[in-house]
Amino acid sequence: MGISLFRHGLAGIAGLLICSVASIGPIPPIGPAAAQGPPAAVAKANLYIEVAKGTERAVDSWERYASWVNMKTGPTGKERYISYGMYGLYDMAGLFKEARAAAARKPDTPALDRVIQRYLDAYEALAPVINQADDYYEQKKYRADNAAGGKALHLRMVPLANTFLTERDSMMKQLRPFIRETEQQELLAIEAREGRSRAWQVAQVMHAANLIVDVFPRARPVVMSADEIDEKIMAIGPRTSGAKLDEIIAGVKPPATAAVDVGRFDKALKEYAAAVDTFDRFAQANPDKLEDFKPLPRRLLDGLRALREPLVRSQGRDAGSAGRVADIYFSMVSESSSISGSRLQFLP
Repeated sequence: MGISLFRHGLAGIAGLLICSVASIGPIPPIGPAAAQGPPAAVAKANLYIEVAKGTERAVDSWERYASWVNMKTGPTGKERYISYGMYGLYDMAGLFKEARAAAARKPDTPALDRVIQRYLDAYEALAPVINQADDYYEQKKYRADNAAGGKALHLRMVPLANTFLTERDSMMKQLRPFIRETEQQELLAIEAREGRSRAWQVAQVMHAANLIVDVFPRARPVVMSADEIDEKIMAIGPRTSGAKLDEIIAGVKPPATAAVDVGRFDKALKEYAAAVDTFDRFAQANPDKLEDFKPLPRRLLDGLRALREPLVRSQGRDAGSAGRVADIYFSMVSESSSISGSRLQFLP
């Protein structure tokens, strides 16, 4: 559990999001039928979600590289873990073509559409250089040229990677609010079609749960060098905290600036509590309609309330028993999908 927390962000709920997608099960790709069907916002959101997920391998590849190389000087060919190399990237041309076309379609999301275009450009500039570096290290070419090729690649990759990561951060900040707006549209459509039905009850409590999870920063952690990890291992003693052990095992440290805005947390928690009250009234009147999902919203509420005290005490930096809360949340995501009928893909 600790590995997931620190590898992917704040030691809290959001830090578990990426690693836990596998527990939800496979997410179907966007095909022609989905793209043609209403609402248009769902099709557009899903396409952009696919872009975000499909390109994250570039982030993982860069972090793998940063785990063994000195980012200031570049490779020397003598690094202990140089064989780690990088991850090769996939061909995204088809998906990118669809995404560029979607930017011109309804609904109008000009700020998001602009940043998506910049993000695609940044990825396309970086990807071939990463793939060239992946081949260079996979074939151990640094042995023949004393890492000269690696140094040249390093100089090319650093500015391209910095631009890509900056654009990714900008893109994700625009994409998540659009997804939540689209969830709200789905919720209104369900209510208009069938009233506050079983599907509506589940969709409304999941929307509120997603909004509170969004309060937790998704800033990625700082990758530790191999030497730094070795130093920390040598310093392990009987008083070493579990959090520090988790950092060593994962090879990363939480970013210094990652903190929960407690004011936003309180506001989202109040709204989620109201959604749970509405859901529980329905569940009491319809005990057989909600299957394994029924107890989960209240359990998540109890867990989130327990997080508040450590968050307040630490000014948003200690999420307490966030692992347990994240487990409940992902169970909700999994159990809700077949009940609410939402066509939106899940973005970790």
